[in-house]
Amino acid sequence: IVTGNSILNANTLMGFIILLGVVVNNGIILIDYTNILRKRGYRKSRALMEAGLSRVRPILITTITTIVAMFPLALGQAEYVGAIGAPFAITVIGGLSVSTLLTLVFIPTLYAGLENTIAWMRSLNWKIKLIHLILFLLSVLYIYYRVDSFIWQLLTFLLVILLIPGLTWFIQSSLRMARTHLVGDNDAIHIQVHKLVKIYERDTRFVREWKSGLKIRERAGLTRTYTHRRDFNDLIWQLPLFGFMVWFTFFHLKSSFWMLVLAVMLYFFLFLLWKPLKALLTNHSAPTGKGKFLKAASLITNLLMWAVPLAFLFVFFKKWDNTGMVVLTGVLAYLLLAVYASSEYVYKKGVNIDRISGRFGNLRRSYFRLVREIPVIGKRKKPFKALNGVTLQIRTGMFGLLGPNGAGKSTMMRIICGILEQSYGKIYINGLDTQQYREELQGLIGYLPQEFGTYENMTAWEFLDYQAILKGIADVGVREARLEYVLKAVHMYDRRNETIGSYSGGMKQRIGIAHILLNLPRILVVDEPTAGLDPRERIRFRNLLVELSRERIVIFSTHIIEDISSSCNQVAVINRGKLKYAGTPTDMVSLGEGFVWQFTLTTSEFEKFQNKQMITNHLREGELIKVRAVAGEKPVADAVNVKPHLEDAYLCLLRDIA
Repeated sequence: IVTGNSILNANTLMGFIILLGVVVNNGIILIDYTNILRKRGYRKSRALMEAGLSRVRPILITTITTIVAMFPLALGQAEYVGAIGAPFAITVIGGLSVSTLLTLVFIPTLYAGLENTIAWMRSLNWKIKLIHLILFLLSVLYIYYRVDSFIWQLLTFLLVILLIPGLTWFIQSSLRMARTHLVGDNDAIHIQVHKLVKIYERDTRFVREWKSGLKIRERAGLTRTYTHRRDFNDLIWQLPLFGFMVWFTFFHLKSSFWMLVLAVMLYFFLFLLWKPLKALLTNHSAPTGKGKFLKAASLITNLLMWAVPLAFLFVFFKKWDNTGMVVLTGVLAYLLLAVYASSEYVYKKGVNIDRISGRFGNLRRSYFRLVREIPVIGKRKKPFKALNGVTLQIRTGMFGLLGPNGAGKSTMMRIICGILEQSYGKIYINGLDTQQYREELQGLIGYLPQEFGTYENMTAWEFLDYQAILKGIADVGVREARLEYVLKAVHMYDRRNETIGSYSGGMKQRIGIAHILLNLPRILVVDEPTAGLDPRERIRFRNLLVELSRERIVIFSTHIIEDISSSCNQVAVINRGKLKYAGTPTDMVSLGEGFVWQFTLTTSEFEKFQNKQMITNHLREGELIKVRAVAGEKPVADAVNVKPHLEDAYLCLLRDIA
């Protein structure tokens, strides 16, 4: 492709055939070593990674030595070389370069995928296997008699091999229904959460494995510190390679497009060469405390970033005939660099974009927000651990999930419902892994988020009837009976013909509960349902959940202590992603014993009281102020211990006093 040689050239095909022998050999050895490791007890994924790491060095040695040997033949200008040797050599060079990456990445992935596919196909029903065989035979006959070109016959045959099992898997996955027969109607329902971890914005699997490898090398003392001459041995072969790439890109290539592509590669290669030298300057500045080395490193980095593209553009201007393309390339290059530099500034300085003010404040805020949304060069991942090893048991009844805003309550509830995928850990419903049986267990779960939408111009009956149809309740009689049941369960049957827009906040919440009851779930998950309700509506809604929890699990998330103390027989406290307590409310109250104090202060003493964050409430009585506080030690001399409430125990847990 780079040189314009035809793939149908005889010498090109000869190079391609020889290339297949070299590449396949590496793949066979890699897979064979993977199987040896698996027999020794390695997991499949770990065996593939270990085999890949062990094959990196021999594969790279084979590739580099072959490419170096082929370059004189590929770049020869003589007539017989251009006609015979160049297509052959160029095919081997290009193929080896690409196949080296494929051997280390694509072959292990394909191997794992094929193994899973074969295991899945063996598990299929014999009727489906028979249908597969008939379709395959019919397709082969059609290809043989109707497709003329051999190339198209081969491509179509490969497409058939992929499509027949692929479509079967897609249809089976799409038609998987939420079935509740995995758990019997009379079986007691229980949920086990085991070491649950959720990390938002975490790196991809490949990046995580790569970083873990770097950490292993660092712990083993294999990383270079770039303080001695031997640390720069890699530059012995990298510098000549860089020089050759400069010559090949700007003096040998005739294609403007490939000159641009290789120039971009050269740009990144230059920073790879600069990295150890920059580390050397940084290490020299550390013991002396002098900033001149750091300033020099920063200056050179900026020169490389902004001046090198200018030099490349000058070469393009001399080599290309299209000045407009040179200008466009320059504008795009410096625009991308500006976005990258702005992103580095925002993330390294920790700039709060919303607080930017001053001259052109609106414009700067808009620009930085745009930069932050541009993938790869602008957007940065900042991993955040929302849950950190949560383990607990949930049984039939009201389960209260307590914690401050941002503690991880909603994240855990969404993972239980199957809306989010956990990073690590497991959730079991009656012993069934929710990741493995996600679709089958969906029928057991009803989820009411903190904010949900309804069609407010519809009546409650019309809205629920429509939602029941969407849930697959097609029979009219069954649907009407189900609607009557759920509306009576939430005490809204008498007002079923009124529009939802005329309901109060609490009544809308009840319609939300009726909605999730349509498929008769055994587990109800409600996220902060009483937020924003007045006291009367909150009590009504709380009592409704208690009624529903008699025969099912109701997971009730809130940060209102009163809702927990008056309705839940199980409670868990989460703070900053960690489980602080799991048990009964009564046992939780006992955690506050000995840490709740009551005392009286004058107004002046109260103003001077330093640990106001310990105060749970205070009440003025004439000139004095009666104070209630939680503390590990007596806050004032005349403070006395008092009986704790659930709120006191909750504050003790959050402040790590209990």
